[in-house]
Amino acid sequence: MRFLFCGDIMPGGVLPYQKEFLSPSTKKYLDSFDLVIGTLETAIGTNIPYDPIKMEGRQNIIYSRDEDFFRLKEMNVGVVSLANNHIFDLGIEGLKNTINILEKNNIQYCGAGLNIKEASKPLILDVGNRKIGILAYCSSDPNQVAYVPVATEETYGVNPLDITKACEDIKRYKEICDEIVILVHWGKEYNSFPIKQIKHESYKLIEAGANVIIGTHTHCVQPHITHRQGRIYFSLGNFIFPDFFMAPPRPIFYPEPKDIKNIKTTYTYPFPITEPLRRVWLNKSRIGMGVEVHFGDKIKFKEQLLILDNDNVLQLYHSRKVTCKLWLIGKIVQMPFYHGGKLFNAILCRVSRIKHCIKTIFKR
Repeated sequence: MRFLFCGDIMPGGVLPYQKEFLSPSTKKYLDSFDLVIGTLETAIGTNIPYDPIKMEGRQNIIYSRDEDFFRLKEMNVGVVSLANNHIFDLGIEGLKNTINILEKNNIQYCGAGLNIKEASKPLILDVGNRKIGILAYCSSDPNQVAYVPVATEETYGVNPLDITKACEDIKRYKEICDEIVILVHWGKEYNSFPIKQIKHESYKLIEAGANVIIGTHTHCVQPHITHRQGRIYFSLGNFIFPDFFMAPPRPIFYPEPKDIKNIKTTYTYPFPITEPLRRVWLNKSRIGMGVEVHFGDKIKFKEQLLILDNDNVLQLYHSRKVTCKLWLIGKIVQMPFYHGGKLFNAILCRVSRIKHCIKTIFKR
């Protein structure tokens, strides 16, 4: 079987207002896999109230409507992780609705539930004569993901990343699985460098027996490295996460088509807002990575960059510049005294914003 692991998936936003969202070559690429696996970073629901706790805070509500869900099937998605900081943006009713739609469409899921027993349950996939265990976690560190409900024995939430427990989980499921894949939502948003803590946690997960770590959350691609025969993808960035509309004070919304032309554009994520805005991703957040994985006596990997173009159509992407940058950052991360690359990332962010401003000026 051919597996493709990808980053964060959000099938709503501006996509309902356009005819296509996949280029023919991307559609052909996705259909060539037996299983596409990603992180569903959105609640699914129509006319479901926003999570009240989140509305008391930053109010960054991300959701897709029921009628937007079909795009997951169009992308050949067969497994999703629900372990992320937006799956509960429509509260517990949003989770129930999301799970109901996933089950109706025969899409498997893990990483969140009505209690910790459900949230921590792994997926065990039979691949020929091999068993692949998929364990999904979400950081509960407010410095990484802000607010996220954590599942307990009695309350709903995500499966939290407790590194000690995660290592115990790996060792337990390694007894019945040939390979273990970790899907983990973590890190600093818009940071091309993984933070120091994540590097150390990744090493511990690999040393406990994980074969592959697939990170998400950062909205930009981070490097991948090898540690003790295990492959670590710190973050695959966005897979399909289109531009979207925000209503005051900041939740996503779906305007009438006739009103779109009057909505102003922003390239930042302000809070609070006082008028409807169209939030447009900067270029680094439009680039994602897919990872083809072949499981066997020796696990093989093949990376493919993708880009969401300015028309919000997902394209296959080939960039020696991006590939070289990721390779260089990977070498920096592997240095013994690596401290998170704060200075390097600050420089990259500043350069990216300057380039964007220059392009905007010349377009006028």
